[in-house]
Amino acid sequence: MTIAAVSKAVLLSAALLAAGAAHATFHKGSIGNATLDDVTLGGDIADKLVYSGLNPMSTGSASFSLAFWNTGSLFWSTLETVEGKYLTDYSSRFDFTFGKSASGKTGIWSITNVSKNYDANLDLTLAIHASNASTAFLFDETNIKAGQTLTGTWNIEWLNNGGQVPGFSNAVLFGRDLSLTKTVSPIPEPATLPMLAGGLALVALAARRRAKK
Repeated sequence: MTIAAVSKAVLLSAALLAAGAAHATFHKGSIGNATLDDVTLGGDIADKLVYSGLNPMSTGSASFSLAFWNTGSLFWSTLETVEGKYLTDYSSRFDFTFGKSASGKTGIWSITNVSKNYDANLDLTLAIHASNASTAFLFDETNIKAGQTLTGTWNIEWLNNGGQVPGFSNAVLFGRDLSLTKTVSPIPEPATLPMLAGGLALVALAARRRAKK
């Protein structure tokens, strides 16, 4: 083989490798346009996000726990899961809802503190899986008062193997570092106390009149 032939072979191999690399990158999918505001809760956008090729339904918090470690502990518990039409509850303290649009690329979700006596403070991560990837969204130090429901939205904007925005596959809601605080009943302001006393007096007077009749 001549030097010219060798040079052509090297250039051809380099071109094929470059094309193969580009093709491989394309078929891995990508984070696309995913941003923190793709998931909201109680009017707030997420504090952090992590894009991963792992499925949270099978790998748990492995895809994001290290990335979120500096905002709390490493240990996450599964609170709820969504797969297809099935929602599974793993927590006795919280109720969870998850709804999808017809496209399967957007929807709403909520979390409710079912306790009537304790406010809850915890870190939450909603990990949504679609096609061959997932994105986990962190809500740090989320406060949910006793009986309160926080509602939010979700939106898929990362890309699948074909460079398209995929439809929803499954989702997992994780929680960690839960702390509970006894609910404090509101104390009437001083200005309302005379009004309260007056109202009670009128009720007592009306009851007395009915008794005389």
